[in-house]
Amino acid sequence: MTEVLTPGQIDRFHGDGYLTGIAALSQGEVAQFMNATERFEAEHPADAGWAFDIKCNLLFDWVYANGAHPCILGPVSQLIGGDILLTDSVFRIKAPGSAVNYGWHQDSARILVDPLPVIVYMAFSEATVENGCLAVIPGTHKSVAPFDLISNPAQPNRKVARVRNPEAGRAVNLELKPGEIAIFSANLMHGSPANRARKRRVAVLHDYTPARARQSVGFGSGQLVMGVDRYGNFGHEPAPGPDFETNAEMRRRILNLYPENILMGPLEPGQKPDFPDRPAGRAT
Repeated sequence: MTEVLTPGQIDRFHGDGYLTGIAALSQGEVAQFMNATERFEAEHPADAGWAFDIKCNLLFDWVYANGAHPCILGPVSQLIGGDILLTDSVFRIKAPGSAVNYGWHQDSARILVDPLPVIVYMAFSEATVENGCLAVIPGTHKSVAPFDLISNPAQPNRKVARVRNPEAGRAVNLELKPGEIAIFSANLMHGSPANRARKRRVAVLHDYTPARARQSVGFGSGQLVMGVDRYGNFGHEPAPGPDFETNAEMRRRILNLYPENILMGPLEPGQKPDFPDRPAGRAT
């Protein structure tokens, strides 16, 4: 696979914890993805809320295909090696005027993963300061900061870790054009404010984990999208087919079998798996 990142960019990633403005998709590919997204929203209006949440790479073959795109895997492999698991994909859509504000957090705060995953922000619309683009605090990926667990109305199935005293004055806004990506460490402090624009902001976050990595809590799972897995530290997930209902059953089974991951966090003693799902299909 062709190398995309220069040695200077790789050094900057390890120092700052992120890279941004990397071209990944053509405008035709962006349009094709958006057409598929909007078609699903029109045909399944009651399902979009949960289906666009955690592990949507198990629900949609077109999301999985994007997560396995060589122009994304190329730079990712330069940062974490060539044996790669796609351990989560999730939409991040902010409607015009949306008050949703993702406060400062580190995704790996509750479940440590070593070596750390990287997260790719894939922009399908412009990401601007006005529409609530992602912001990061450089250099904060080297340790886990003190945090508080809170309930977030935008994420009703999970508690979320929020950094106690972030140095927000050092934050950098990651403005992107459609088709561009930002890559950041799962341990980097990041967040995003409300959308004050007239158009919605559409993005997908892909989590990529080295196959050799281990979780400090629980047993995660992922799709092998590059290389081989010689380690067996994660459960293997299949690629989705074209049928949404079949995929929904597969996703439900996997999330019940492997409920602990960096997005959902660890289960509390006696807690049963709980994740965004169609109400009739929720874990019991």
